[in-house]
Amino acid sequence: MVRETSPNPTCDVNFTFLDQKTGLRSELPAHKLILAFGSEVFMRQFFGTLPEEKDTIPIEDSSVQVFRIFLDILYNKKVSLEALDFQLLADLYYLAEKYHHELLKDSIAKKVSAREIVSGNLLEVAKLAETNSHLAQFSSSLFNICYVFLRGSDQGTIFDIFENEDVGEENSSTLHRLMAGAKRSRPNPSDICKNSQQELCLNGKKLTKCNFVTGASVSREGVELEKGTRKTLKMDECGGVEYSVVW
Repeated sequence: MVRETSPNPTCDVNFTFLDQKTGLRSELPAHKLILAFGSEVFMRQFFGTLPEEKDTIPIEDSSVQVFRIFLDILYNKKVSLEALDFQLLADLYYLAEKYHHELLKDSIAKKVSAREIVSGNLLEVAKLAETNSHLAQFSSSLFNICYVFLRGSDQGTIFDIFENEDVGEENSSTLHRLMAGAKRSRPNPSDICKNSQQELCLNGKKLTKCNFVTGASVSREGVELEKGTRKTLKMDECGGVEYSVVW
Protein backbone atom coordinates (compact mmCIF):
# COMPACT_ATOMS: atom_id res chain seq x y z
CA MET A 1 0.00 0.00 0.00
CA VAL A 2 3.05 2.28 0.25
CA ARG A 3 2.95 3.27 -3.41
CA GLU A 4 -0.79 4.05 -3.40
CA THR A 5 -0.86 5.99 -0.11
CA SER A 6 2.40 7.93 -0.44
CA PRO A 7 2.20 11.48 -1.78
CA ASN A 8 3.71 11.86 -5.24
CA PRO A 9 6.72 13.87 -3.99
CA THR A 10 8.02 10.75 -2.22
CA CYS A 11 8.05 8.77 -5.49
CA ASP A 12 11.25 9.27 -7.46
CA VAL A 13 10.49 7.37 -10.69
CA ASN A 14 7.56 7.25 -13.10
CA PHE A 15 6.92 4.46 -15.57
CA THR A 16 4.94 5.62 -18.60
CA PHE A 17 2.77 3.61 -20.99
CA LEU A 18 1.15 4.22 -24.36
CA ASP A 19 -1.79 2.08 -25.43
CA GLN A 20 -1.17 1.44 -29.14
CA LYS A 21 -4.86 0.78 -29.81
CA THR A 22 -6.41 3.78 -28.06
CA GLY A 23 -3.47 6.19 -27.89
CA LEU A 24 -4.15 6.58 -24.17
CA ARG A 25 -1.12 7.50 -22.07
CA SER A 26 -0.78 6.50 -18.43
CA GLU A 27 1.91 6.33 -15.78
CA LEU A 28 2.76 4.50 -12.58
CA PRO A 29 4.83 6.22 -9.87
CA ALA A 30 7.18 4.21 -7.69
CA HIS A 31 10.16 4.36 -5.35
CA LYS A 32 13.54 3.34 -6.74
CA LEU A 33 14.81 1.96 -3.43
CA ILE A 34 11.83 -0.36 -2.93
CA LEU A 35 12.09 -1.62 -6.51
CA ALA A 36 15.82 -2.22 -6.04
CA PHE A 37 15.20 -4.37 -2.98
CA GLY A 38 12.74 -6.46 -4.99
CA SER A 39 14.78 -6.91 -8.16
CA GLU A 40 18.52 -7.05 -8.83
CA VAL A 41 17.81 -5.61 -12.28
CA PHE A 42 16.29 -2.49 -10.74
CA MET A 43 19.18 -2.40 -8.28
CA ARG A 44 21.69 -2.20 -11.13
CA GLN A 45 19.49 0.18 -13.11
CA PHE A 46 19.06 2.72 -10.32
CA PHE A 47 22.09 2.19 -8.07
CA GLY A 48 24.70 0.47 -10.25
CA THR A 49 27.93 1.84 -11.64
CA LEU A 50 25.98 3.62 -14.40
CA PRO A 51 22.65 4.46 -12.72
CA GLU A 52 19.61 5.57 -14.68
CA GLU A 53 19.52 9.35 -14.63
CA LYS A 54 16.00 9.80 -15.98
CA ASP A 55 13.08 9.89 -13.58
CA THR A 56 10.58 9.01 -16.31
CA ILE A 57 11.00 5.60 -17.92
CA PRO A 58 8.82 4.49 -20.86
CA ILE A 59 7.72 0.85 -20.79
CA GLU A 60 7.05 -0.54 -24.25
CA ASP A 61 6.95 -4.30 -23.62
CA SER A 62 4.18 -4.46 -21.02
CA SER A 63 0.69 -3.12 -20.48
CA VAL A 64 0.04 -0.77 -17.58
CA GLN A 65 -2.30 -3.42 -16.11
CA VAL A 66 0.35 -6.13 -15.91
CA PHE A 67 3.12 -3.78 -14.82
CA ARG A 68 0.90 -2.50 -12.01
CA ILE A 69 0.45 -6.08 -10.78
CA PHE A 70 4.21 -6.60 -10.93
CA LEU A 71 4.83 -3.44 -8.91
CA ASP A 72 2.22 -4.53 -6.38
CA ILE A 73 4.18 -7.75 -5.89
CA LEU A 74 7.44 -5.86 -5.41
CA TYR A 75 5.66 -3.73 -2.79
CA ASN A 76 4.57 -6.92 -1.00
CA LYS A 77 0.93 -6.23 -1.75
CA LYS A 78 -1.18 -9.38 -1.77
CA VAL A 79 -1.91 -10.44 -5.34
CA SER A 80 -4.17 -13.38 -6.21
CA LEU A 81 -2.53 -15.24 -9.07
CA GLU A 82 -5.57 -17.52 -9.17
CA ALA A 83 -7.67 -14.59 -10.41
CA LEU A 84 -5.46 -14.00 -13.45
CA ASP A 85 -6.12 -15.70 -16.78
CA PHE A 86 -3.40 -17.54 -18.69
CA GLN A 87 -2.52 -14.56 -20.88
CA LEU A 88 -2.05 -12.23 -17.90
CA LEU A 89 0.06 -14.89 -16.20
CA ALA A 90 2.17 -15.16 -19.35
CA ASP A 91 2.72 -11.39 -19.42
CA LEU A 92 3.49 -11.34 -15.70
CA TYR A 93 5.92 -14.25 -16.06
CA TYR A 94 7.70 -12.30 -18.79
CA LEU A 95 8.25 -9.40 -16.38
CA ALA A 96 9.45 -11.79 -13.69
CA GLU A 97 11.95 -13.18 -16.19
CA LYS A 98 13.03 -9.73 -17.34
CA TYR A 99 13.58 -8.44 -13.81
CA HIS A 100 15.03 -11.71 -12.44
CA HIS A 101 12.28 -12.40 -9.90
CA GLU A 102 12.77 -16.16 -9.50
CA LEU A 103 10.25 -16.57 -6.69
CA LEU A 104 7.48 -15.06 -8.80
CA LYS A 105 8.42 -17.24 -11.77
CA ASP A 106 8.17 -20.37 -9.63
CA SER A 107 4.88 -19.24 -8.10
CA ILE A 108 3.31 -18.62 -11.50
CA ALA A 109 4.51 -21.98 -12.85
CA LYS A 110 3.06 -23.79 -9.83
CA LYS A 111 -0.29 -22.00 -10.14
CA VAL A 112 -0.48 -22.92 -13.82
CA SER A 113 0.42 -26.56 -13.10
CA ALA A 114 -2.41 -26.78 -10.56
CA ARG A 115 -5.08 -25.57 -12.98
CA GLU A 116 -7.50 -27.72 -14.91
CA ILE A 117 -8.48 -27.00 -18.49
CA VAL A 118 -11.49 -28.07 -20.53
CA SER A 119 -11.77 -29.13 -24.13
CA GLY A 120 -13.01 -25.67 -25.13
CA ASN A 121 -9.74 -23.94 -24.26
CA LEU A 122 -7.25 -26.74 -24.92
CA LEU A 123 -6.07 -25.33 -28.25
CA GLU A 124 -5.93 -21.78 -26.87
CA VAL A 125 -3.70 -22.87 -23.99
CA ALA A 126 -1.48 -24.91 -26.29
CA LYS A 127 -1.00 -21.99 -28.67
CA LEU A 128 -0.14 -19.73 -25.75
CA ALA A 129 2.49 -22.28 -24.72
CA GLU A 130 3.93 -22.24 -28.23
CA THR A 131 3.94 -18.45 -28.40
CA ASN A 132 5.80 -18.26 -25.10
CA SER A 133 8.28 -21.05 -25.79
CA HIS A 134 11.09 -18.61 -24.91
CA LEU A 135 9.73 -18.67 -21.33
CA ALA A 136 10.71 -22.31 -20.87
CA GLN A 137 9.28 -23.03 -17.40
CA PHE A 138 6.00 -21.26 -18.08
CA SER A 139 5.55 -22.86 -21.51
CA SER A 140 6.32 -26.30 -20.10
CA SER A 141 3.71 -25.83 -17.36
CA LEU A 142 1.06 -24.96 -19.95
CA PHE A 143 1.91 -27.94 -22.14
CA ASN A 144 1.85 -30.27 -19.13
CA ILE A 145 -1.71 -29.38 -18.12
CA CYS A 146 -2.72 -29.94 -21.76
CA TYR A 147 -1.09 -33.38 -21.64
CA VAL A 148 -2.83 -34.19 -18.35
CA PHE A 149 -6.18 -33.27 -19.88
CA LEU A 150 -5.61 -35.40 -22.98
CA ARG A 151 -4.42 -38.43 -21.03
CA GLY A 152 -7.54 -38.21 -18.85
CA SER A 153 -9.94 -37.84 -21.79
CA ASP A 154 -11.74 -40.62 -23.61
CA GLN A 155 -11.46 -41.08 -27.37
CA GLY A 156 -14.85 -39.44 -27.96
CA THR A 157 -13.77 -36.23 -26.25
CA ILE A 158 -10.52 -36.10 -28.21
CA PHE A 159 -12.39 -36.78 -31.46
CA ASP A 160 -14.78 -33.92 -30.70
CA ILE A 161 -11.86 -31.55 -30.14
CA PHE A 162 -10.43 -32.35 -33.56
CA GLU A 163 -13.87 -32.07 -35.15
CA ASN A 164 -14.79 -28.74 -33.55
CA GLU A 165 -11.56 -26.89 -34.29
CA ASP A 166 -11.08 -25.12 -37.60
CA VAL A 167 -9.10 -27.27 -39.96
CA GLY A 168 -5.84 -25.61 -40.92
CA GLU A 169 -2.15 -26.24 -40.98
CA GLU A 170 -1.48 -24.25 -37.81
CA ASN A 171 -4.23 -25.85 -35.72
CA SER A 172 -3.48 -29.30 -37.09
CA SER A 173 0.19 -28.94 -36.21
CA THR A 174 -0.62 -27.81 -32.67
CA LEU A 175 -3.11 -30.61 -32.03
CA HIS A 176 -0.79 -33.30 -33.34
CA ARG A 177 2.03 -31.91 -31.23
CA LEU A 178 -0.23 -32.17 -28.19
CA MET A 179 -1.12 -35.78 -28.93
CA ALA A 180 2.53 -36.72 -29.43
CA GLY A 181 3.54 -34.89 -26.26
CA ALA A 182 0.82 -36.53 -24.19
CA LYS A 183 1.96 -39.94 -25.38
CA ARG A 184 5.64 -39.26 -24.65
CA SER A 185 5.16 -37.70 -21.23
CA ARG A 186 3.30 -40.44 -19.41
CA PRO A 187 3.56 -39.92 -15.64
CA ASN A 188 5.55 -42.08 -13.25
CA PRO A 189 3.43 -44.28 -10.97
CA SER A 190 4.65 -42.22 -8.00
CA ASP A 191 3.04 -39.12 -9.52
CA ILE A 192 -0.45 -40.65 -9.52
CA CYS A 193 -2.76 -39.58 -6.69
CA LYS A 194 -3.43 -42.68 -4.58
CA ASN A 195 -7.00 -41.59 -3.89
CA SER A 196 -8.31 -40.43 -7.27
CA GLN A 197 -5.88 -42.56 -9.32
CA GLN A 198 -5.26 -39.51 -11.53
CA GLU A 199 -2.31 -37.25 -12.18
CA LEU A 200 -4.19 -34.24 -10.85
CA CYS A 201 -4.86 -34.66 -7.14
CA LEU A 202 -8.49 -33.83 -6.36
CA ASN A 203 -8.12 -33.41 -2.60
CA GLY A 204 -10.09 -30.35 -1.55
CA LYS A 205 -12.02 -30.24 -4.84
CA LYS A 206 -15.80 -30.31 -5.01
CA LEU A 207 -17.18 -33.58 -6.39
CA THR A 208 -18.69 -33.11 -9.85
CA LYS A 209 -19.76 -35.25 -12.80
CA CYS A 210 -16.54 -34.29 -14.56
CA ASN A 211 -14.16 -35.43 -11.81
CA PHE A 212 -16.14 -38.37 -10.42
CA VAL A 213 -13.98 -41.43 -9.72
CA THR A 214 -15.44 -44.72 -8.55
CA GLY A 215 -13.90 -45.91 -5.29
CA ALA A 216 -12.38 -42.59 -4.27
CA SER A 217 -12.50 -41.48 -0.65
CA VAL A 218 -14.56 -38.33 -0.12
CA SER A 219 -15.81 -36.32 2.85
CA ARG A 220 -18.36 -33.62 3.51
CA GLU A 221 -17.26 -30.01 3.06
CA GLY A 222 -15.54 -28.71 6.17
CA VAL A 223 -14.84 -32.23 7.53
CA GLU A 224 -11.33 -33.66 7.50
CA LEU A 225 -10.95 -36.63 5.17
CA GLU A 226 -9.86 -38.99 7.95
CA LYS A 227 -12.84 -38.10 10.16
CA GLY A 228 -15.71 -38.46 7.72
CA THR A 229 -14.60 -40.63 4.83
CA ARG A 230 -17.01 -42.35 2.43
CA LYS A 231 -16.27 -44.29 -0.71
CA THR A 232 -17.92 -43.29 -3.98
CA LEU A 233 -19.83 -46.13 -5.64
CA LYS A 234 -21.58 -44.63 -8.65
CA MET A 235 -23.17 -41.47 -10.05
CA ASP A 236 -26.45 -41.30 -11.93
CA GLU A 237 -27.23 -39.11 -14.96
CA CYS A 238 -28.60 -36.33 -12.77
CA GLY A 239 -25.41 -36.14 -10.70
CA GLY A 240 -26.71 -38.08 -7.72
CA VAL A 241 -23.95 -40.01 -5.95
CA GLU A 242 -24.23 -43.33 -4.15
CA TYR A 243 -21.74 -43.78 -1.32
CA SER A 244 -20.58 -46.59 0.89
CA VAL A 245 -21.19 -46.41 4.65
CA VAL A 246 -19.15 -43.80 6.54
CA TRP A 247 -16.12 -45.35 8.18
